[in-house]
Amino acid sequence: MSFNIYLKKGLLKRQNVNFKQIEKQLARAKKDLDTARLVLKHDPEWGATIAYQAMLRAGRALVFSKGYLPADGAQHKTVVELTHSLLGKSYSSLVEKFEKMRRNRNQFFYESDPFGTLTEAENSLTAAAELIPAIQKLIQKDNPQTHFDF
Repeated sequence: MSFNIYLKKGLLKRQNVNFKQIEKQLARAKKDLDTARLVLKHDPEWGATIAYQAMLRAGRALVFSKGYLPADGAQHKTVVELTHSLLGKSYSSLVEKFEKMRRNRNQFFYESDPFGTLTEAENSLTAAAELIPAIQKLIQKDNPQTHFDF
């Protein structure tokens, strides 16, 4: 995967890999996922939004681990696209759910449109619970010296 297209479009900036930054993103992603579980029954739309946020934080950690920082107004889309590319085809359906959640979250957040049903919100949590460890595993595979404490 070439990051050059994203760099040329101004969608990414180079940065030094900072494992403390990555660890904070992953730890917060897991906390967001726990929060989404608590909120889900009371407010499924907000629970799904929090689950999406957890996925976004994990995706950002993955991008950070490659020495890049998402930039400009398309950060969420850039993170989803790069997560798809970096995880590979075996995670395509999971990342497609991440993309759908991104679009749903935008509609919910900016237009106050419904995010979906309780079942869809539960599916969002399931997707987030699968994606976060997959990202963590890839980061640790690429950087075996790293161990996250959470």
